Amino acid sequence: MSSSETTPPAKKANLFDLRRIIGGLFIVYGLLLTILGLFDSQKEIDKAAGVNINLWAGLGMLVVGGLFMLWAFTRPLAEELGHEHEDEGFSRPGAPAPRGADAAVLGSHQRGGRPGVDDERPAGPDDPRPQ
Repeated sequence: MSSSETTPPAKKANLFDLRRIIGGLFIVYGLLLTILGLFDSQKEIDKAAGVNINLWAGLGMLVVGGLFMLWAFTRPLAEELGHEHEDEGFSRPGAPAPRGADAAVLGSHQRGGRPGVDDERPAGPDDPRPQ
């Protein structure tokens, strides 16, 4: 799916993709630290055991931010969500309803109960739980 084919909800999903937000923050802070590292005095470098830590940390953050952005732009969120739902059969209208174990798993997630809710009901005569 190309960017020209994406629907408005898909564009909104891509806009708020956490990979882009985190990558953008890494790039902003990486730029800030890199600029600070380029203009650090020798006194500041000596405080860090002779290592220009601002420069190296800034460059590392730029690399990490670039990797996040590369990941977000090469695999858009709308594309990943579309593939995920195709595998599960949710995106096809008219697909057969799940049966057997799949229906039981789907039903247990749809009931909206909390874990441990079954413990609150009274025990019956053939219930293995201690009374």
